[in-house]
Amino acid sequence: MTAASQEQRFFHLTGRRSGTALGSVDGLALRPALFAGFHDLTGLRYDYPVVLVEREGGGPFVHTLSGLIDDVLTEIAPAGASGERLRRTVRRLEREIRVLLAGGVAPGRLSALWREAAERLIALGGAPVEQDLARARAALRADGELADCDAALPARFVAHAWRVAQERRARRLRRTIDTLVVQLSDLVRADHLRSESGRHADTLRSGVGASHAGLFDFDVMAKLLAGPSGKSALSAERRRRIDGVLEALRGQRFVGGEAAYGYEFGAIDAALAAFRERLPAMAELVKAIAVAELEVAGHYAEPKHDDYFRDYDRRSLGAAELALFPGYLVCLDARQGGGPGRARLLEALSEGVPLKVLVETDDILDESTFSEGTFSLGTQLARSAMGLNDVFVLQSASSNLYRVRERVLAAMEYSGPALLSVFSGAGDGPRGLPPYLVAAAAMQSRAFPAFSYDPAAGADWAQRFSLEENPQPALTWPVHELSYADGELQRATERLPFTFVDFVACDPRHTAHFARVPREHWNGGMVLVGDLLAGSTGDGDTVPCVYAVDADRRLHKLVVDEKLVQAARRCADTWRRLQELEGLKRKPEPVAATLAPLTTPSASPVAAGAGAAPTGAVTAVAGAPAAEAPVAEPSSDEPYIETPRCTSCNECTLANNRMFAYNENKQAYVKDPSAGTFRQLVEAAESCQVAIIHPGKPRDPNESGLDELLKRAEAFA
Repeated sequence: MTAASQEQRFFHLTGRRSGTALGSVDGLALRPALFAGFHDLTGLRYDYPVVLVEREGGGPFVHTLSGLIDDVLTEIAPAGASGERLRRTVRRLEREIRVLLAGGVAPGRLSALWREAAERLIALGGAPVEQDLARARAALRADGELADCDAALPARFVAHAWRVAQERRARRLRRTIDTLVVQLSDLVRADHLRSESGRHADTLRSGVGASHAGLFDFDVMAKLLAGPSGKSALSAERRRRIDGVLEALRGQRFVGGEAAYGYEFGAIDAALAAFRERLPAMAELVKAIAVAELEVAGHYAEPKHDDYFRDYDRRSLGAAELALFPGYLVCLDARQGGGPGRARLLEALSEGVPLKVLVETDDILDESTFSEGTFSLGTQLARSAMGLNDVFVLQSASSNLYRVRERVLAAMEYSGPALLSVFSGAGDGPRGLPPYLVAAAAMQSRAFPAFSYDPAAGADWAQRFSLEENPQPALTWPVHELSYADGELQRATERLPFTFVDFVACDPRHTAHFARVPREHWNGGMVLVGDLLAGSTGDGDTVPCVYAVDADRRLHKLVVDEKLVQAARRCADTWRRLQELEGLKRKPEPVAATLAPLTTPSASPVAAGAGAAPTGAVTAVAGAPAAEAPVAEPSSDEPYIETPRCTSCNECTLANNRMFAYNENKQAYVKDPSAGTFRQLVEAAESCQVAIIHPGKPRDPNESGLDELLKRAEAFA
């Protein structure tokens, strides 16, 4: 092994440079080599910006700018050379809109930015350009707010989808209420006409109108009607009941009206408090609708229905009744609250309240990723929430939001709680890179993969879980071609995996994990980190490396330290677990042999001030239900996990996979309590979202800090 190779090996193992064969990467503005072709996004046609459309009567709620431009050109530009000038002019307009947004122009309506971009191009091209753009503008079939892939996109995109879904639900409820008000009012009016006051000459005259009043003798008509009309068909009790129902329907504040309730909140507790405060009014409105429908149909039977509706209150509301009302949107920053905030959010989601929660993450590469083996709050939440079973879960990078737009809308339309975890790519880490590229790199590298879990899609994981829109999902790392000029200026092409390490190379905060190798010291012992992690090449003397390019697009090789390689292994392991869940779709028979179906979300009534009762969880191995397999009560001195309640969040196994392991149902148990410290047991118990880890008593009486650890462990005894 040469001196340069030894120096590379030393850096990989220790993270420290010694000698002169390695250089620092500080100040070089390096980025992954596969980014070389993406230095100017304004010249590319891709999914952003998008147009958030005010949807009326169906149709997409969001379009891409490129898609709308293509639709315009399909309509107005002839095929071949005759339409080439028109196509070129309209695509110049599309690029100009992107340039405006990239230059800091505040996003507004597409029509407004179209006009501003058109004015710039007309100033340069004159009347022919003006004529072409006027034809294109006339053919534009949609308008709405433009949204670029920036820090504001996740909240704007999700809130727009939420409003589309909730307005549709509100229209349905408003239509039901308005129809019942009209029908009950007609019933009262018809009964009034049967009454003595309804048959009075003045009442009859007002009903005919002034233009025809002279044609009738209303005094004679009143006398003629007095006999056959008979008494009122509505008893006093029924009339009071109908009047009360009309008052409840007209006075409701859930949909329509200036005093209507708001449903958008900035905190979980505020949304829950509003929901609970409104429960009595919700019960009153549901009761009023039910009574109104019975009265209109003539089916209200006082002996039966009076007793039933007398006891109807908020405890009587079930899932079907809650689904009538709009959901509650909460937009959160992943930094809010830390670990306690995550636990509170999961607790709130488990209550069955129709919360629609967006958790936006802008940084998934803080130092704990490498020093503690943990990813940010946003990356953990979605996996933990899937264990609640009846929560709709969607995770995606912002670069991918348009691709999963129908899943976003489905989450907003879902009758139960929903969690959307989105990485914006707009944090302070990868400075100088557009958020779109950072977010796309997070997905490519599996640092923030896209997936969804829809409880309404079926009875088991195979139907509920999907790894949507991830690039090359069958591989651990996506593979792409890189073309470059080698040392002899000959064109060379390599197929490179884009790994978690490549993603970290975007972030100048973590340059200490890399060392630059001058070209003269490149050697066969330097192996791409993706190949090394896949186990396809390398031995004890190999050194993992990645390609990078600098601001002048010169190619570099960077040696990677072991701490970063270990973080990449954890990332790959998490991705493989998601692949296993996705694999359930392709292997139904083995799945049926190992997992029983999930229970269907229940229609439990809403408990006073507590939301819906919890629904079922993943059952034990098919053919051996937990109820048929009694378990001995563990000793209070021995650590143990309530395994059937495990949500497979990976936190304990990632912390120490010798102490904790998964059984055949992918639920955790204490494999070897002597393979770690009592501190690790206590910390695992504290980080467990569902509080099912019990540390027991310390095995080593000489372990440092036992007094403090024993106090912390008391909460999990």
